Amino acid sequence: MNTKDFFGILLMAMFAVVGLTACSDDDEEGRKVTDYKEYVLTVASEKIPGVLWSDGFNYLSEVYAVKQEQSDEWSACGSIAGFEFEKGYEYQIKIGETSYLDYSMGTPAWTERELLEVISKDKKDSENLPLHLIPKAYYDNIPLPQYRYAVEADNKELIEQDLKDNSLIPLDYHDMLYRGEDAILKCIALQDDNKVLGPYIIQTKSKAPEEMPESYKILPPDAQIAGYGEWAFLDVDVRTMIEFLRAFNSISIAPI
Repeated sequence: MNTKDFFGILLMAMFAVVGLTACSDDDEEGRKVTDYKEYVLTVASEKIPGVLWSDGFNYLSEVYAVKQEQSDEWSACGSIAGFEFEKGYEYQIKIGETSYLDYSMGTPAWTERELLEVISKDKKDSENLPLHLIPKAYYDNIPLPQYRYAVEADNKELIEQDLKDNSLIPLDYHDMLYRGEDAILKCIALQDDNKVLGPYIIQTKSKAPEEMPESYKILPPDAQIAGYGEWAFLDVDVRTMIEFLRAFNSISIAPI
């Protein structure tokens, strides 16, 4: 090995050691607290649909509706460690909120909340509670629904014309699914803050192909069938059930 090659290798090794040392210094810091504060929250008497943030993504969930001190506006709040919520009661609680930073994690910055004290618990319906806490910017990104239909009947043309003139589903509402408490599947449709359908509870059940009605075969899906299932809407009437029976903004309607 000549002198030039030797010094080149030595220089590269030194850069590698410096790089490893720098990474090691960052890792040694580990998790650190960047902020801590205590404050009082009013927690509404029921949870409502809202949007939370986790691992770099916004997601729809059932949230606490809360008011901070000196505020008249309800806002969404996620989990509060140690807080045992009972529907039908409005709470005033004191919490501690800690913000963390750890560059070794996928999402380096996050916040955790912990119950410090239950100040009051009153049996009442919270006043001026909104129907949801879903920002317009979130549901505006949900495509508006579309559906296909097939009709087998003696008055086929009349029914098809009626379907064209009078949609079975509200085509100007944004439809969303989410998991509520105890992993219960729910659906909600929004046009704006005041025009809301739901939320409704859905019970899902897997079914074998031979259990599906023959009439469903007159309108096969565009894509390959991956499985069969049944949705039962537990707290709505039949018309509302039809309005929500869709998958990926597409619905197949056929007589049973």
